[in-house]
Amino acid sequence: MTRTTTTTTTTTTTTTTDATEVARAVRRVNRRIALAVRAFAGTTDEAGWGRGAAGGTAARRAGERLFVWLHGYADVSGASWREFCEVVARGSGYETSIACPDAPREGARAGGWSVGGDAPRAWFKPRLHVKRDGRAWTCDGLEDSVARVVRLVDEERARLGIERGDVVLGGFSQGACLALACAKRELSDVGGVLAVRGYLPNRSHEFSDIKPKTLILAGGNDPLVPLEWSLHAATMTGGDVVVRENLGHDLCVEDVFHARLWIHRRFRGQKTDDVAASP
Repeated sequence: MTRTTTTTTTTTTTTTTDATEVARAVRRVNRRIALAVRAFAGTTDEAGWGRGAAGGTAARRAGERLFVWLHGYADVSGASWREFCEVVARGSGYETSIACPDAPREGARAGGWSVGGDAPRAWFKPRLHVKRDGRAWTCDGLEDSVARVVRLVDEERARLGIERGDVVLGGFSQGACLALACAKRELSDVGGVLAVRGYLPNRSHEFSDIKPKTLILAGGNDPLVPLEWSLHAATMTGGDVVVRENLGHDLCVEDVFHARLWIHRRFRGQKTDDVAASP
């Protein structure tokens, strides 16, 4: 595991238009995150949470590489992340297909909180107070969502005529957790995993011998995903972690530029990184 600690500063060598679009995408994402965080505050740990299947796929475009993005808990839809995904994948030198599936609503209870009478979207039932003492544990509904993401990836890559190594799997918050869970075994041969403010949502030693290149972007002051959870995930996956010391459960433009540099390397099949490099 390589850990890089940074504070948010103004980045970069990029065009004014690109920087403006990145900043706009981050502002829009952060507004939705703020709403989802309020919803998450009402969750409770309970047994028997219902299982559901991932919904339809939005925001596709034909290409030579596939970027699958999994949204966070209580987000509006996967399609709402399309702008973010486009600015991250921009300039890679490849036509990129973007797939942003929706998490199911069925069974996603949140302490009585709802949107328009519906339960919030969730990939699995969060477990906030599990003892992380080495014993095996998992989150209800996780296996269903892993299976759905595997099916989505294989259907999309078959449609595009590409290999799993041409796929980068990413996500934010609960979506990042799901991406990390998929990469443990079922999708261990993808080209890379980008986890933004995420952790491993289960505990087992059932890892594939193949581990994809993994980058975890963590917030040093994240109230929902404690830093030690992200560091543990990096240790277990052999991934790299970049810590934004002065950030919580939100994004900054540096996250976008760092993710962009990293995903470009994954699309080009580079085997080594300098995660500390300024994008």
